[in-house]
Amino acid sequence: MVTTGSVSATNNVSQQFQQYFSKALLARAIPLLQMEQFAQKTPYPTKTGGNKTIRFFRFGDPSISAISALSEGTTLTSGDERDLTLSTVEATLQQYGSKIVLTDVLLATELFSHLAQATMQLGEDAALHADTLCHRALVQDSSTSTGTGVATKSYNRYAQNSTNGTTWATGSVANSAMTATDLLDGATSLFIARAPKIKDGYALVAHPAVIRDLQQDDDWLKVSSYSNPEAIFKGEIGKLFGVSVVSSTNVQTFNTSASGIAELSVGTTGVNTGYANILLGGGAFGVPNLSGIAGSGSPFSPKVTILDAADKSDPYGQRVVASFKTFYAAKQLDTRFFRVIVAKSNYS
Repeated sequence: MVTTGSVSATNNVSQQFQQYFSKALLARAIPLLQMEQFAQKTPYPTKTGGNKTIRFFRFGDPSISAISALSEGTTLTSGDERDLTLSTVEATLQQYGSKIVLTDVLLATELFSHLAQATMQLGEDAALHADTLCHRALVQDSSTSTGTGVATKSYNRYAQNSTNGTTWATGSVANSAMTATDLLDGATSLFIARAPKIKDGYALVAHPAVIRDLQQDDDWLKVSSYSNPEAIFKGEIGKLFGVSVVSSTNVQTFNTSASGIAELSVGTTGVNTGYANILLGGGAFGVPNLSGIAGSGSPFSPKVTILDAADKSDPYGQRVVASFKTFYAAKQLDTRFFRVIVAKSNYS
């Protein structure tokens, strides 16, 4: 005969059980960053005596105004010569930096390598910051690459509304979302402006919600259908009318409650949100060449520093500081060579 009595179960002695921790880290939301690949890159300044300005040069466009008919044996009079002109665009490097502070106790008892994660996080933050400066330098006023305001400029176009930002801002989503015709018109305007091509064409850097609308078009060409896969841009997902469409999640968005693009404030992703997509030709904007800094000797090149020893500010050696600093700038070079196509999206 079995006697029923007190039964000891795990809940009675739960204090002895340790919680299990998985060392497999969960995936994070990493932004798609695409702008830097389309920039005109120039080396960081060296031996400039502390001057932090990068100067870009441009000679004049072709012209027939100084071409004259010649008569046999007759020399053109003085003053009929063709002028050789040189214009400049200047970008002043700005220093940026960030740091992560870790305690010695944390590093001694950690489950994960926090110093390795801190270094990687700083690098990702720096990449996001550089991409943001590139995008905003084109979307915003040419005199600045920071802030949230958008100036009404000649290079702005509005989905299904050409250059009328007021009508676009107050229109319905169906009448303000990007169509294939908007992309064709934007590319045509670049072609008329004689904008240089990138890999034999132009490129649209757009938000995924906007690309979703373009993919509904029957003429959409998937990347898998390309005959020349070597010419694919990083992040490219298709083409329309020969324009490469590149997906980026770092596209500036705006709330569309105001009457004009110049008055829009930053909004959130979703219906009735404006996306500032950029259609690019070559030479639209310039940045310092990050990939060419190794051994350059430039005092402005990016640096990562790890401080793990005691000093006057930390006499007991209780903190490890991981930091990065960099000089960077993004600058419009020619407003004829890009278009900002502001669009809403049917995605919800």
